[in-house]
Amino acid sequence: MNQNTTYTVVDMETTGTSIKHGDHIIQFSVSFVENNQIIDSYSTYINDGVEISEEISNLTGITSETIKNAPTFDQVAATIYKKLKNTVFVAHNVNFDFPFLNAFLEKVGFPELDIPAIDTVSLTQIFFPTLNSYRLSDLSSHFNIIHKHPHSSASDAAATAVLLIKITDKIKTIPQTTLKNILDINLELPQDTLSFISSIYQQKQSKKLELPNNLVNVEGIILKKVKSPQFIEKLKVPKFPKTKSKKLKLLEPGYQWRESQSKMMNAIYHNYTDSKKKPTNLIIEAPTGSGKTLGYLIPMAYLVQKGRPVVISTATIALQSQLQKTINHTLNEEFGFGFNSVILKGKNHYLDLNRFLLNLLIDDGNKQSQFIKAKILIWLTETDTGDLDELNLPKKAIIINQINYQSGFSDDNLDLGNYDFINRQTQMLKSADIVITNHNYLYQNARKINETLNQKPYLVVDEASTLSDVAFNSQQKHLWLGTIKKNSGRVRNDIFQTHAENLNDIFESNNSLLSKTERIAQAVDQISETNTYLASQFAKFFMKRLNQHRSEVGLRLDKLKEFIELNQQQITKLTSLNSILQNQLKSLNFEIAQNSKRWTPADYEIFLKFNEHVTKIIKFIEQLNIFIDNFAANNFADVILMKYGLDHDPNNVILESLQLDSTNSLSKDIYKYFKPAIFTGAVLFTSKKSQFIYNQLDLNRNNTRMKRLKSNFDYANQMKLMVSNQTPMPESFDNDDYVKYLSDSIIDIYNSHPVPTLVLFNSLQLIESVYHNILINNKVPHIFASGISGSQEKIIRKFQETKNPVILGANGFWEGIDFPNNYLKSVIITRLPFAAPSNPIAKARSSYLRKEKKNPFISYTLPKAIMDLNQGMGRLLRHENDYGTITILDNRLVTRKYGEQILRSFNPDLKIITGDIENITKENKTFFNSKENDKLL
Repeated sequence: MNQNTTYTVVDMETTGTSIKHGDHIIQFSVSFVENNQIIDSYSTYINDGVEISEEISNLTGITSETIKNAPTFDQVAATIYKKLKNTVFVAHNVNFDFPFLNAFLEKVGFPELDIPAIDTVSLTQIFFPTLNSYRLSDLSSHFNIIHKHPHSSASDAAATAVLLIKITDKIKTIPQTTLKNILDINLELPQDTLSFISSIYQQKQSKKLELPNNLVNVEGIILKKVKSPQFIEKLKVPKFPKTKSKKLKLLEPGYQWRESQSKMMNAIYHNYTDSKKKPTNLIIEAPTGSGKTLGYLIPMAYLVQKGRPVVISTATIALQSQLQKTINHTLNEEFGFGFNSVILKGKNHYLDLNRFLLNLLIDDGNKQSQFIKAKILIWLTETDTGDLDELNLPKKAIIINQINYQSGFSDDNLDLGNYDFINRQTQMLKSADIVITNHNYLYQNARKINETLNQKPYLVVDEASTLSDVAFNSQQKHLWLGTIKKNSGRVRNDIFQTHAENLNDIFESNNSLLSKTERIAQAVDQISETNTYLASQFAKFFMKRLNQHRSEVGLRLDKLKEFIELNQQQITKLTSLNSILQNQLKSLNFEIAQNSKRWTPADYEIFLKFNEHVTKIIKFIEQLNIFIDNFAANNFADVILMKYGLDHDPNNVILESLQLDSTNSLSKDIYKYFKPAIFTGAVLFTSKKSQFIYNQLDLNRNNTRMKRLKSNFDYANQMKLMVSNQTPMPESFDNDDYVKYLSDSIIDIYNSHPVPTLVLFNSLQLIESVYHNILINNKVPHIFASGISGSQEKIIRKFQETKNPVILGANGFWEGIDFPNNYLKSVIITRLPFAAPSNPIAKARSSYLRKEKKNPFISYTLPKAIMDLNQGMGRLLRHENDYGTITILDNRLVTRKYGEQILRSFNPDLKIITGDIENITKENKTFFNSKENDKLL
């Protein structure tokens, strides 16, 4: 491949993906690229007399009528073969198109095309490593490629040809050292894709090219140079815009006026600048659509420029990235501020360059790991942060835990200065104007942030309703009882395995190291034997007569105390053996370090894994002792849960200790390190007099101000709420009649007017039953379900790609997800989101609140359910032109007294209709018909 090579960029539409099952080509298209320019194209429909399914027609726009007069493949095969011969075949997923085409050429008497073939999917994944999607339509959107008819092969081939040109241009900018590092990895790429990279590398090697000024060579790896913070001196509006006209001057023309947003800006700015009042904590409920993010960013921007930074904490890591994009684009680029912002996350999110340098030299035979290394090499020339989340890597990729900061390396790490990404993060924090973190990090590191900034910064807590959960969850302690069994087996494998090199092989000529390794093996065996005895005793004590349908129970604390006392001798033995194991490991590592020049990178990789496995045993026993000591001192937990598997194996048990009293923890661990804080979110209050959010956020109502903003949505016209008044309410979710009621109701509501529908559940078990029941009925064409159809991200992606789909969702689907503008049209809530009374945590919390002289239902259960319900309903209206229906299949909303309180929490303009499912389906149909008629008008 060289500059004069002709690249034939091919795309085909077919009736399916399997030649064996009789699928055929129905459209063939090719664009020709020479000298990095498109020079020609060819396209033809093909009619081999096969039936085109409705699904394929919907996807491609090709029907039997479209190809009615088209030639057969036999008639165009010679033309296709001639056009592609002596070229390089290119496709977006070449391992499908190339074999499929060759199979059909052979069918009609032509030989296989014996030409190189390259894949643009793999190339874009490597050379554009931070993109969220590598589908052709998404890449076209990202690169502004004209792609008028996705899934039409002529349009797809043309778009892929432009993509090939952009890939080629990008590779030509990559430093030679980086390309050589990629070629040295031993990548396995589709067909001849690696040769394409190599050909461009060979062209660059013939020229003497200097490293660009923005890059630097660090230990043979090309990195982006560390930039000094840069500031923009002038602001478009030097003073906070107090009046409407001044705010409009700042916002226009790109942003519309929102009265609620203006009130939020004023409330925040005046909270810190009013000379007559001291700043106080401020809670602002800002409904969806009120412009909450700019509502706090703009006033904080004017406060920050006076010299005090702001820390903004939000619920998730994904929201951190979105927030930084808003700061960079809106505050800095559009409004003229020049703020330095930094994202703070836990260490395990960042690349440890030392570990990556070592790992780069090792081929562990894992194709995915090798591919990710290539992506990282390109990314290192672009990233300022080293944040691995920028790469959107598969969560279960093995390599992540081999190259991040999750576990340490040796004491001989290279001193990389600011090219160590954790060190760089600390330096960036010192000069930051805006610090973006998440609630978990904030809770664990508030003091550290304060000390690094050397002052009390402002604090904005976005999605504030979830902060209390962080405080509660942070007090949980987890103990997996299978740690020793699993890792003792791994340790023996590290030492004695026969299928690959082991420690005994490496230390073959060193008797001292062999002896130390043997003593570690003996100590681990003794620990394993003691652990096996304790596990069997635990099973006798706690795992008899366990419920098959429940996976967690609360342990009686007196019974646990008895178990510890009866087995104290074995626990003491475990502690003693652990001390011996620690000393032996330290001695072994010291001697390995003394002989460091003898070991290869592959040897070090084995040392690392061995250390990791032994260390996990050591840490588990230390955690076990802390668990027992705190339990004995009665200051550890209000409840201890036992989570178990269906096999009732004690080695699959997780013990989880919970403290239900988190009083003052937020004040003590967070608030004291900041100025009085701003708390905001879409749903914070359950009523005007609600004390719930104050209790949850550990705030004193007397020195906290509250503001509830009005929604910008027209609830009377954009939404209709329907409540079933005839709902069977069984005690258990596995009730067949209840499952049938939900399944039939969902089918009837959906089929009254099929639209994209989200059905919210409180139980994955119930979802499974309803999902299979709906499938059997075969009346909902596209249905996805939590726990069945993949991850939440995968389900949402499929949902958005499908015509009028249904999601059966739980957990994360209740909050924090957004669908495209005006897409989601129906939300069905199967049951009010009360915690199940049998839930061990709910039972323990109720018991605790009763001891505190509080009514558990009134003080916690009901307000928590109201907030969760409003969050779930909030999935529907996200933008001004959204509309749709909400159906609640729980008649307790209209039959129980507390239902009145729940209804009062809804927007007063919301229309509420009660009735049976037949009435609900009629109302549903009427609402959507009226909206469609409005569009026609």
